[in-house]
Amino acid sequence: MSHQTIDLISTLSALVAFPSESSAPSASVACMQYAEELLRTRGMAVSHHKSNGFPSLVGTTTGTKTPKILLQAHLDVVPGRKTLCTMAEKDGKLYGRGVFDMKFAVACYMQLVEDLKHEISDYDFGIMLTSDEEIGGEDGVGYLLEQGYGADVCILPDGGNAWEIENASNGVWHIRLMAKGKTAHGSRPWEGVNAIEGLARAVLEIREAFGEHNYKRSSITVSQIKGGVAINQVPATAEATLDMRFIDAEDYKLKRSAVESIAKAHRLEIHELSQQDPGKIDLKDPAIANFIKVADRIRGKPLGQARSCGSSDARFFLR
Repeated sequence: MSHQTIDLISTLSALVAFPSESSAPSASVACMQYAEELLRTRGMAVSHHKSNGFPSLVGTTTGTKTPKILLQAHLDVVPGRKTLCTMAEKDGKLYGRGVFDMKFAVACYMQLVEDLKHEISDYDFGIMLTSDEEIGGEDGVGYLLEQGYGADVCILPDGGNAWEIENASNGVWHIRLMAKGKTAHGSRPWEGVNAIEGLARAVLEIREAFGEHNYKRSSITVSQIKGGVAINQVPATAEATLDMRFIDAEDYKLKRSAVESIAKAHRLEIHELSQQDPGKIDLKDPAIANFIKVADRIRGKPLGQARSCGSSDARFFLR
């Protein structure tokens, strides 16, 4: 890469080929090394970081921790079929692990560095790549900001759709519910207490508390259920993980109170895995307003606006 120019599609294809799931930090290291080669050979100062085993990379044009503009992206992807690590094109669209979320951004950043390589010292910007966004981001962006990294403006295209800019994002509460019962032989269930049955009743009550799912409401996904060790044994323990998203802080408080009450009534333990407050962006901020103005001019039509149903590492920059 150091002796040849690059093109956006080929770069994206190469990035997608790395199976950089959040659970496999070593694959993210290899992906970062691929990006690092271009950043270094085009004149950027690159530093490596690691927190709890999760690697990060920061490249800047001036060697500072606080460039004027920071371009941020994550390289980790959620689990998927290994065949999806080979990018494919169909009907004018690209398919592969991370094509949209969010290796496309890394490819764009690398293309920018390539395009500016002869004048890169004239600009003050940085690129921050992390590997844990899909599981919370605390050891990526969260850690790096604690180490003093920052910027006047951060561009983080991990949301929106069809050229929409996010004006808000849902809050998140991830928990594990733990149920305890009493084991017995499967032929004599009355001598035991079935932990799975108790957990199931509670989960259904919690699901009902969220009501109908749609874009404008808070939501819940029962993402994992585990319990039991043998087909002929009353299970003594069971657990479920819940992924809850909230449209605003008030609804978060109401729903959390309901979940805690239901869990208490069924004698379940709640183990909090992560919690993120809803985010809101002031589109009238001068820097953001100027970005929108430039984007509108280049596109020839206004940017749309959207609230993200999920969350992203942008939340760390809003603290």
